[in-house]
Amino acid sequence: MDVAVPPWTKHYPESVPPDLTGTHSSMLAAWNEHVHTRPHDPAVHYFDTTLTFADIDRAADALAVALHDNGLDATDRVALYLQNDPQWLVSLLAAWKLRAVPVAVNPMLRAEELRHILTDSGASTLICLDSLYQTVVAGIRDGTALQTVLTTHPLDMTPNATVPPAVAHQVPARTSFADTLDWHTLTHRYRDRRPEPATPRPRDIAALTYTSGTTGRSKGAMNSHSAMVHSSTVYARWWDLQPERDVIIGLAPVFHITGLVAGFGVHIISGAPLVLLHRFDAEAILQAIERWRGTFMIGAGTAFIALTTHPALDAVDVSSLTKTPSGGAPVGQALVDRIRARAGWTLRGAYGMTETTSPTHLGPPDIDPPTDPDSGALSVGVPVPGAQVRIVDPVSGRDLGPGEPGEIVVAGPMVVPGYWRLPEESAHAIRDGWLYTGDLGKVTDEGWLFVVDRIKDLINAGGYKVVPRDVEDVLYQHPAVREASVVGVPDEYRGETVKAFVSLVPNAAVSSEELIGYCRERMAAYKYPRSVVILDELPKNASGKLLRRELRNG
Repeated sequence: MDVAVPPWTKHYPESVPPDLTGTHSSMLAAWNEHVHTRPHDPAVHYFDTTLTFADIDRAADALAVALHDNGLDATDRVALYLQNDPQWLVSLLAAWKLRAVPVAVNPMLRAEELRHILTDSGASTLICLDSLYQTVVAGIRDGTALQTVLTTHPLDMTPNATVPPAVAHQVPARTSFADTLDWHTLTHRYRDRRPEPATPRPRDIAALTYTSGTTGRSKGAMNSHSAMVHSSTVYARWWDLQPERDVIIGLAPVFHITGLVAGFGVHIISGAPLVLLHRFDAEAILQAIERWRGTFMIGAGTAFIALTTHPALDAVDVSSLTKTPSGGAPVGQALVDRIRARAGWTLRGAYGMTETTSPTHLGPPDIDPPTDPDSGALSVGVPVPGAQVRIVDPVSGRDLGPGEPGEIVVAGPMVVPGYWRLPEESAHAIRDGWLYTGDLGKVTDEGWLFVVDRIKDLINAGGYKVVPRDVEDVLYQHPAVREASVVGVPDEYRGETVKAFVSLVPNAAVSSEELIGYCRERMAAYKYPRSVVILDELPKNASGKLLRRELRNG
């Protein structure tokens, strides 16, 4: 019997068949293929230094043997508390070589937040920056299951690298400790040692990635090897990434699912070299795009704003960067137009979550996405191969038709089986294989998805529902506004009212009253913000997503 081809597949790039699947049994199998066939090709560019596949693999072998000799076995958890450094990739591969479970830890977390993840995951081993051990880890280590701590300096893999002046302050002097193992010493001691061959299975956990904790404590999503292979393959084929012509700019933090999959994962599947830069710095990233002729980069809209409003943009050639999906939060047409005019980059939508191992939807590279006539939302794209999508009524749970707004529910090979050791939370979020995202959206009959907003972020102003993104899109049209975030705040008369927070582009000047008036002229009376607060910076998480909850609670 012929299987009907979904209508949205006609929008797929030529390089993507509707039945696309990954061809590797695990991420390690994909990595090993490059090591065996092209060991001396560039794998990672870090500042001004290049490491080959053989360099990275040799270090991962040595680290795997060292960690095993210090008690790390299959299924044990090893926490990675690092920035975007080559050691992250080496540590990830070393864990896979032992069939251990890497635990991705946000390097911005402080003591109690780190304690929660270490305790929740039961990690017995921690690999962290020496600066983070001194300031964070040492004080909470005794209250965890940690048996081994390995500290590393950002330049341990590249001692002769020249750090750009813009980020020199982020790379402090090397420090070692009496109660930790030292990366440089340990990997040299185990140099040229190789672990016993281990083959991760498709269902093995490739990484525990923790949710941002917007509703209660953060939870560990169990991202499997098969899911990571699938999602990384989708990205690589969607953007037709080839090692001989493409270079991946590692903009997104790799502890986050976006950076892990669209950075490390895409690098491992495609073999295209990956540029790492320790931490986000707009000037250093712009210079790296020019130096390494970067072609592919994914990031939150706020990161693209930072790059295109930085004065250094005028002094560099970034024309090589032509593949620019944007995830984290939907972007509006005003922001897309602004970034295209400033840098020549055309942002394309990407939608996914930690629980979906990154993308369920991508915007086709060569097609301008449609705009929802009701909400003004720009489509984030169409379902990727393997993704199934429903829109359901948040109250009754019944399926809704094209054009009807409701909760986005997804299924497919990218969806995690659940949260680490949280069966009740897993059963609530994932029902019969369907993940209930908590996002409000609608679809067209051709599969274009419009993400209207988070259900919990909708503002009820006197009975009228206000979508924060609608107000933010109007604010982004003002030339002085750099970033905008809108929340609902209590109001005695209306129940809730609209409040906006903005930051301004460099050297711009505008008053709160002027911005209120600007919105009043362009939107319905119940929608425009009654107050606007101008801040130097808006709060964001490490992936660059604006944090409305901090503005709402602050």
